[in-house]
Amino acid sequence: MSRKVIAIIGSPRKGRTFEAVGMFEKRLKELGNIDFEYVFLKDVSLKECRGCGLCLEKGEEFCPLEDNRADIFARMMKADGVIFATPVYSLQVTALLKNLLDRLAYVFHRPCFFHKSFMAVVTQGIYGVEGVLKYLDEVAHFWGFKVCPGLGLTVFWEKPSAADLKKIDDEAEKAAKRFYDSLTRNSDPVPSLKEVIMFRSVRAFHSIAAGFPRDHQYYREQGWLDSDYYYETRLGWHKKLAGRWVERQALKQAMRDKMKLVESRLS
Repeated sequence: MSRKVIAIIGSPRKGRTFEAVGMFEKRLKELGNIDFEYVFLKDVSLKECRGCGLCLEKGEEFCPLEDNRADIFARMMKADGVIFATPVYSLQVTALLKNLLDRLAYVFHRPCFFHKSFMAVVTQGIYGVEGVLKYLDEVAHFWGFKVCPGLGLTVFWEKPSAADLKKIDDEAEKAAKRFYDSLTRNSDPVPSLKEVIMFRSVRAFHSIAAGFPRDHQYYREQGWLDSDYYYETRLGWHKKLAGRWVERQALKQAMRDKMKLVESRLS
């Protein structure tokens, strides 16, 4: 069975980050049948987010910007695994990758990448890789991915020595094994107590349509207004009990907030 992987390259040039992903790709293909695809953000049309909020309020199809955002999203949805690759620029991802994350902000509200694997590949000259890996992992968690520990590498501006290349290749091999295991594992991770509490809190908010109408509609269509979690999973009694308690408290607060909003509109 072939697995499809898409690597989204956030670097403005084909340099050390691209080379690292190439090593990762080679090692990954040695483990099984992998269809590996690249998207170079420097070569696609992706306009800067205006912050208009239409993707949140009405839906992503109402975004006024005409470019390749929908195509990139569709290709990610068709993949079994997604890789975000970026060098560290000023202690963060590149502007190219950050703009893509901003343009996909609606996924934070309407997560959709469940059952798909994610890995970040981050390169640094001296410092910053850990912070960027943590940031991308957190984004991927919110979006629904099965998050695999990322590949963080220290690379050099000048041509790397044979010893440097060997070290990078060894790390790429380890990362490829982690990612392949995630790709081929049919089970989804059991959510933590924190994840259950977050789901039930957000669900309470949407259950009374206290937020954006599109979010309420999405949760209803996915069946999440009546489920224990985003997907079928076995939750211990303590997680279910904590989830119910938190949801009741969140529902009370959401009702109060909704009443205040109604009163302010009538005054």
